[in-house]
Amino acid sequence: MQSNKDTALKPVKNRIWELDFLRGVCVLLMIFDHFMFDIGDIFGKEWAAVQGSEFFIGLYERALVYADSPLRLVTQDIVVWVFALLCGISCSFSRSNLKRGIQVAIFALIITAVTTFLDMPIKFGILHMFAVAILLWTAINFIARKDKWRTAVICLAVGIMIIIIDQFCSARYAIDDHAFSDNNNWFFIGDWMLGDHRNFYSADYYPIFPSVGYMLIGAGVAPLLYPKKRSLLPWLGEYNWHAPFDFWGRIAIWVYVLHQVVIAVILAAISWLFITPGDFVII
Repeated sequence: MQSNKDTALKPVKNRIWELDFLRGVCVLLMIFDHFMFDIGDIFGKEWAAVQGSEFFIGLYERALVYADSPLRLVTQDIVVWVFALLCGISCSFSRSNLKRGIQVAIFALIITAVTTFLDMPIKFGILHMFAVAILLWTAINFIARKDKWRTAVICLAVGIMIIIIDQFCSARYAIDDHAFSDNNNWFFIGDWMLGDHRNFYSADYYPIFPSVGYMLIGAGVAPLLYPKKRSLLPWLGEYNWHAPFDFWGRIAIWVYVLHQVVIAVILAAISWLFITPGDFVII
């Protein structure tokens, strides 16, 4: 009898392995990034104040170095762009993007409610952006009468337009940060709408411009890349070496929703057991 682990790592029929693989790599990099962020921003200060916890103090110091490192600043944007492109490509394979978009929107609203309660609000994070992008694709597909090529052309045109507009507005905003708004009520549109940016905070922030543009570009090139909805690199995917990454890619939505809770619980348990007995730090 096969174990659950073996079953989870088996290739899933009719799925394109390289998409799951890339999505899985992005998910694992995100988990690492948030793990280091939580140490540097939440737990590490308490760890550094306790004598005899050299290992955890060293981990805290590495987290601080990582937070401002060029590696993080570069890879963070690349991971988001890749994930957005993959989200757009995946719209061509989903049976119901309307259902998927509504599901992601509900998760995003729950995250906003919970993080606001914890005084670490996520006002418009990556899940909010994906929800808007998927629902926008659904609307475009409806307007195009569900013709994949018309949908692709419209998505590509709108995606490129969003990125061009964002570049123009960002350049204008760099000169005058009140060029488009005197407050931050329209924060979800783009960071150039943050006229009152000094009083704006969102623990995770990916506004519609330009991120949705990358997603729509992914949706636009999907029929060209995958006209038969088959892997472009079947020979490279032999021997199932990519299965551990594919697994994380297949459950990406659940990882996005739950990973911060799991990370916080793990780090709080470490604090309570090894550093500040009886104090979870986060509470």
